[in-house]
Amino acid sequence: MQRRNFAFVSFVCTMLLAFLAVAAPAPAAQTRLTHVYYIMMENQSFDDVIGRHKAGQYGPYTKNQWTTPFITSLLLKYGVDTLSFGTTHPSLPNYLSLIAGNYYGIQDDNASCYAQPKATPCDKATGMNLADQLEARGMTWATLQQSMPSVGYLGTSYPTGTNAPTHYAQKHNPFLYFSQIATSSTRLKNILPLNSMADLKANLNRNFLLIVPDECHDMHGTSDCSNYDALLLEGDTYVKDLVSTIMSSTYWKAGTAIVLTWDEDDYGSNLGCCGSIFNNAGGHVATIVMTPGYKAPMWSATPSNHYDELSSLETVFGLSKLGHAATEPPTLVPFFL
Repeated sequence: MQRRNFAFVSFVCTMLLAFLAVAAPAPAAQTRLTHVYYIMMENQSFDDVIGRHKAGQYGPYTKNQWTTPFITSLLLKYGVDTLSFGTTHPSLPNYLSLIAGNYYGIQDDNASCYAQPKATPCDKATGMNLADQLEARGMTWATLQQSMPSVGYLGTSYPTGTNAPTHYAQKHNPFLYFSQIATSSTRLKNILPLNSMADLKANLNRNFLLIVPDECHDMHGTSDCSNYDALLLEGDTYVKDLVSTIMSSTYWKAGTAIVLTWDEDDYGSNLGCCGSIFNNAGGHVATIVMTPGYKAPMWSATPSNHYDELSSLETVFGLSKLGHAATEPPTLVPFFL
């Protein structure tokens, strides 16, 4: 994959947002949210998915020339953190960081130690996570995993079989790394397949949804998926379907937010923030926040990572802070209009 220099980000942002002059002042953020739908994409840097031209160039092109026309258009309507970073590499520790404020020293994509059949080597996480906190408050949660074959599936990937392409990957399902969820038949009912937009509609009543497209739709790619520009466009189209489904529902109202982000960049850098710059951090990614309250777009250059995102979710849900979220500011809160 072609690599781009981090310094080029300022040019991309300037070209796309110059006509906005000064970002509109934000009204007071909601003190509480009732529903947050969190879409996690994969392995693309900020300048891969924002304003990239189909020929690999950048600039103020018309939307039908962008590789990601829908995602790029969101910057002209909603909120974007232009200095958002993954916490580390590879995928799994970023997912754990988001829901627990800690990646437990894991720097690999091993299967869960609670996988069936059992996997070696394996990883596990300890302590509380966001799901535990929500349930303790009488709130509901689920994760929707595209191409996962059944509710509470504990397999490491799907399809299965020798040389089968991986569409669903357990490494993108962080709740299964916690024993209190992976070994509970009741709580495994919150680990749900995403086979169609009907599955999404049926679960919009949850207070928190972690929505994870499969590897042909999350911009990660696998052996039988399109590559590069076509892969990005496929992901862009799927994000549009997800966002449009949510926004057309009765749940799209005050107190609701969609967060769209990426776990890490494409290994083009180890850039980070919040104490981890150039220290095996996860690279520069895009984070976009959508709520019904936006009258004009806004953007911020406040450095943040997945710990800050968890801190933000815990703040707007009225929860205590887990792990490193306790020492990181809730940088997304101003976007929750």
